[in-house]
Amino acid sequence: MRKVTFFGVVLLAVVNASCTSTPETDEALSTPEGAVVTWFEAIDSGDAEAASHAIHPESLALILAIENDISTEQLADHLSAGVPLEMQSSYWRSFSLGFTDFASKPISTLSVGRADRFVSEGEDFASIPISGGPGADSVVIARMRADATWEVDMVASLGDGFSKLLLERYDELGSDEAAARVRLAYVEVVAPSMWAAMADGSFGESFATTALTILARIAEDNA
Repeated sequence: MRKVTFFGVVLLAVVNASCTSTPETDEALSTPEGAVVTWFEAIDSGDAEAASHAIHPESLALILAIENDISTEQLADHLSAGVPLEMQSSYWRSFSLGFTDFASKPISTLSVGRADRFVSEGEDFASIPISGGPGADSVVIARMRADATWEVDMVASLGDGFSKLLLERYDELGSDEAAARVRLAYVEVVAPSMWAAMADGSFGESFATTALTILARIAEDNA
């Protein structure tokens, strides 16, 4: 297994949806493991654009909104237009320092294992084991893009820790245009991620209960 930088599955980043890709980056994203390695190494080197290209943009915008108590209006803007690269860069820097303080060891010590690919609700996903950290082993969940490259799905990867917060955020949405944009992201991003995380089976019954509640809320609003 290849040693890579690991920033855990507790702290998060945000994505600039308009970032450009390169042939080298796209080649690295040709496998689920490559997407995780690319993401970790980009963060480790401070390359926010490469990190952005390795992750699902709306997935990260949703998680960041919860972590930083971002308003519905700003979240809607981030979902549609992306988050400024400067904001991403600052976040990655603080994340790197936070991990080092938490782990008391270099963040490049964890290992990315071989992906277990699976299909959930008609979409291709993969569960990639991460090991060697200061706690129990964990997984990162990636999803396949339309062009057959892979990206890290942070809503699915962090479902165990953030599902209840995602549910609370959804239940607090109003009825304006910004709220409608966020609800659309729950349909297009959160619902597939919840199904995938349950299919992966890493998170247990408590997560599944909350995930099913989120899915029921989404279904009710779109009946």
